Amino acid sequence: MGFIDDEVSEVSQLCESVIPKSTLITCLVSLVRVEIQQTTSRHLTICIRFPQNYPSEKLLLEFKSKTMSDLFLERFNQICDTKLADFVGNTQVIKILIFISDYLADNPLCIVLNELQNIRLRLSNSGELKLKQKTSSVNLYTRGGQYFYKATFTVPQNYPAERILWDACKSNLPYTLLLFVDGQAKEIARQCVEAPLRKQTANESFEVKPSLQRTLEFIIAAILDFPSEKCPICAKCCLPTNPSEIFTTADSDELVVRMFCGHIYHQGCLKRFMSEPPFPPGGKTCPAPKKHPRSDRRAREFGRYEQIRSPVFNATCGQRVAHDKWGLNDVKSAEAKWAHQQARIRELEEVIDFLQ
Repeated sequence: MGFIDDEVSEVSQLCESVIPKSTLITCLVSLVRVEIQQTTSRHLTICIRFPQNYPSEKLLLEFKSKTMSDLFLERFNQICDTKLADFVGNTQVIKILIFISDYLADNPLCIVLNELQNIRLRLSNSGELKLKQKTSSVNLYTRGGQYFYKATFTVPQNYPAERILWDACKSNLPYTLLLFVDGQAKEIARQCVEAPLRKQTANESFEVKPSLQRTLEFIIAAILDFPSEKCPICAKCCLPTNPSEIFTTADSDELVVRMFCGHIYHQGCLKRFMSEPPFPPGGKTCPAPKKHPRSDRRAREFGRYEQIRSPVFNATCGQRVAHDKWGLNDVKSAEAKWAHQQARIRELEEVIDFLQ
């Protein structure tokens, strides 16, 4: 028997006992094919061929996977090809299989390599992304102006069938806006893995989607946009440039209030707008020049941030001004209050005229 025959025999005897969670599919002189499935997503098929001058030359490797990105497979092939140089002149199959198995186990975030690259492109100069392979987690720090958001996102073993997870976050945004960003991000992640309650049509079926990129892109875009968002009434930025100057008292006119349509207002501007005529029969509508990409109505329709921002939503907002804190759409009450205020003003004017 030749060198290759002896090694093929060795591989057939040792592969599945030496390589955890591996299956030896083919073991021939012409082709060795091994499948490694550590988790649902870390599922890789390795095709190995012996070159003509083996073992003086490196093995020929080919990777296939239905769950891992082409970007990762391409880069990993290059990593393994470099590693094979250490084994030239000796048996290589078992050694490279052990290296592949250990690499996948030690780098669980390899399953989201493509998403991580896209997130970094989205971040550009507005933050940073740090990976923690041991805990399979991603640290996100993103900022807009002097405002920031920081959180650690965990990628579960059964990703993408399970959504990404995170608990506490740090931010200097007003509590109202932080509550929205965190809550909406979790809703986006949930919709990636859970089918809608409404029944699917005959030609429509629910398909699980990766949640990491969709969720983090939403957070990055929101944090980047909030500091420049203007009040639809006074057309001034709702947030002060310096976060230390944020108004937090409940009765402050400068307090930032967010409507269901997504737009944010100064509380004083909103109260003035809602208390003055005209009072249309259907209630007042948001006067912002554009529909908001992060409205609560849009949140019920799943989609990536770029899709939400498509030109079809660039018309005047037009949604009814609504907030869970006030009954802003009670037209009769608003008209009565306005009439009462005008009557009081006329009475005061008459008293002044009399005294003069």
